[in-house]
Amino acid sequence: MKPGKTQLAIIIAAPLLIASLGAAVYFFWDSLQARQDENAEILHKFGFQIVPNNPYTESVGELGTKQVPATFAEEELSPVEKVIHGLLQDKESLLEENAELQSQIKTLQERIDALEHYKSTNEQFVPETLDQEMARTRNELQRQLTSLPEAERFSAFWIGMMTDAAIYEYRRFIEANRLMLDDSHRQEMISTDLVNYGFCIGNAVELAANTSDEARSVARWLEKPETSSLSKALQEDLDIVIPPCRIPLRSKLDTYLTSRIGE
Repeated sequence: MKPGKTQLAIIIAAPLLIASLGAAVYFFWDSLQARQDENAEILHKFGFQIVPNNPYTESVGELGTKQVPATFAEEELSPVEKVIHGLLQDKESLLEENAELQSQIKTLQERIDALEHYKSTNEQFVPETLDQEMARTRNELQRQLTSLPEAERFSAFWIGMMTDAAIYEYRRFIEANRLMLDDSHRQEMISTDLVNYGFCIGNAVELAANTSDEARSVARWLEKPETSSLSKALQEDLDIVIPPCRIPLRSKLDTYLTSRIGE
């Protein structure tokens, strides 16, 4: 049976088609291989940038010969390669700046630590302020008043009033003469003169105040006489009972002042 025209055409065209496909595959493979070679060259140029060693430094080979550092001309780079190269250079600059900042931070922290040490070492030698002196003296005086047997008949309110009255006189003396007593004189004044004055005030107020309201009014007046007021009758009674307590104390404080000036 003779082949038809269609079959004959297929027989003739098949080898040509196969040959054309083979040629296309060959050229595609050749193009792909060329692109891979190009990529390998790029990686060869930039691969050293991602490892910690610096390829731009000279080294010595196994035979003792000097090896030239790896390098390439920046003008030969593609636009993408130039961007990558610039970013890597920026990274190195930032790392250097960070190291410098860390060094500065360490230096500043060392200075702060030194100042803190100086402060803690010398703080105990800094003179007290007047308010600190008054607070410390008040606490010591109130503790001594409370510890004495004579204070058992007085409530906490009365002990506080007696303490405030004594501290008012002590502060008045310090501010009037612009001096601070040394610790030995201060301790002596607290344990004798201020304690005695406190009990004297407690007894005097008991005589002058007829009610708890009057006692509270007197307590406010003894602490801050400049800003407190009393009834006329109560004020007249206090003018009688307070001076026998106040005059001896102020006289003793003047004695401390005279002895201080004579030293």
